[in-house]
Amino acid sequence: MEKLVLRFPIKKFGNFLIVSALAASLSLTACSPGAVDDSSVIDSYTVVSGSFSESSATTISGIGSVRFVNVMNGIVSSNALALKAQLDNTNSSITAIMNSNNTLMNSSSGGVAISFTRLGAGVTGSIAVNGNSITMNQGRLSFYVPSALDLIIEVHNISATKSRVLIWRRDVAVYAAANADIDTDNASTITGTYPSQGGSGQFYGLSLNGATVTAAALILPKVAN
Repeated sequence: MEKLVLRFPIKKFGNFLIVSALAASLSLTACSPGAVDDSSVIDSYTVVSGSFSESSATTISGIGSVRFVNVMNGIVSSNALALKAQLDNTNSSITAIMNSNNTLMNSSSGGVAISFTRLGAGVTGSIAVNGNSITMNQGRLSFYVPSALDLIIEVHNISATKSRVLIWRRDVAVYAAANADIDTDNASTITGTYPSQGGSGQFYGLSLNGATVTAAALILPKVAN
């Protein structure tokens, strides 16, 4: 059975806490990405598989997959995900899945899947588009710490035959293509030929294998296509 975890805005009025009536309506309409890079927010989600040790409004931990309740703002669209996570064990991994047409959020979900795997004290990365995968240039991930991933992952799903992924650590001063750790339009940041494909859906979610997530929120993109 799927488990639904919702996050409601809470406001303080005098000595009382008031849950926003708008949020309480449980609207499942298309989401409006946030304008800020909130490092403590997890978008409302549904657990679709796995056995999590914790799946709350503030933490997702263990093994399994979640699908976020809202959807991305169109199939042909640009979206960014603010993600804060830790890879808890040897070979732990986390995958952010964007622009999928499948609600399962697993390896066969299609869309654009961005994965990070713990390798000793370091991190390796890969990107798959509809199952066709390339790896991130390991040298571009030399400052990634498996116990403290704090990233902005941006996906431009430009058409059925083109997508673009940019990734920054959140501590950069300016988010621009020129200082992205990974930019699939920049061949020096990846190994292999990036697939000439795009995602075909609006679902987004996460797949965890021995990982912990403390922030995962859709935000406004940083750069133009």
